[in-house]
Amino acid sequence: AAANLGPSSRRKREKGGGQDGASAALYVDRRKSKVWNYYTKLGDAYVECNVCKKQLSFHNSTTTMREHLVRKHSIRDTLLSQLKDDQTSESDYAAQENAVKRSRQTTPDSGLYHAASCSEPRTDVILELVLEMIFRDLHPLSVVKDKGFGLLIGYLEPSFALPSPLQLSSMLWHRYNVVKQHLERYLQTAQAIVLCVEFWVSQLSRTYLTVTANFIDGAWRRARCVMETQQVHEDEAGGDLGEKLYAVLAEFGLSGKSVFCVMHDSPQSAAANSQQLKDAYGWSSLCCAARTLHLCI
Repeated sequence: AAANLGPSSRRKREKGGGQDGASAALYVDRRKSKVWNYYTKLGDAYVECNVCKKQLSFHNSTTTMREHLVRKHSIRDTLLSQLKDDQTSESDYAAQENAVKRSRQTTPDSGLYHAASCSEPRTDVILELVLEMIFRDLHPLSVVKDKGFGLLIGYLEPSFALPSPLQLSSMLWHRYNVVKQHLERYLQTAQAIVLCVEFWVSQLSRTYLTVTANFIDGAWRRARCVMETQQVHEDEAGGDLGEKLYAVLAEFGLSGKSVFCVMHDSPQSAAANSQQLKDAYGWSSLCCAARTLHLCI
């Protein structure tokens, strides 16, 4: 990678402490478009979309990747259009670096600090990034009301008004529904699905049920998709597992015929539900081999 950089780039990387240094890492990150948050690079000529797992050819430009996100996944172009592409010139990055250094030398109390107006597209970008921070790092929606977070955003973008938790909740549900639609279409391409059933207890001693779909997709890759996690109350612990699984399948537009078998997380769950699942839905039951081996040991 260092061979492909210009002389000034190599000098910056060496000055920053090499490829493993913090300065070098920050420098490389600035060259990377945020489009890469949605892709995984496969070698030098191909990338894979993290949403639908489709592979695209890559030729040192993120234009095709950007168009795929907008056209296939409805990821708003206002976010991506504000982000620098990999083909940005070296002088642009140097100018950005100098601007950052100057901003660090000024404070809100100094007379040199002037709040630039927050344009509408930039407002959309910041709003999208706040939402992404919340669901990626599992922050509560109330983080936008925290004083420290408000001070940080107010310093970085004084004219930006943080949304209310209710507004963020609406945006979060919209993002959830978009991703769920993509997952629904992806699941419907599977010829046979293995439903994995896992009961687990949280730190607050609440019991939850997680249903996961496992299958081999059209590109012969193993897919593991979490379909639902729901709380199971004590009076429902011995309920009809088949009804719960059938309701989860129906929510994604799948029929009971798409299920190859049901994988249980314990021999007790398999013994208690296997006959009922077989009689009512025709589903075979298996117990997790790793869990069985663990119990034997």
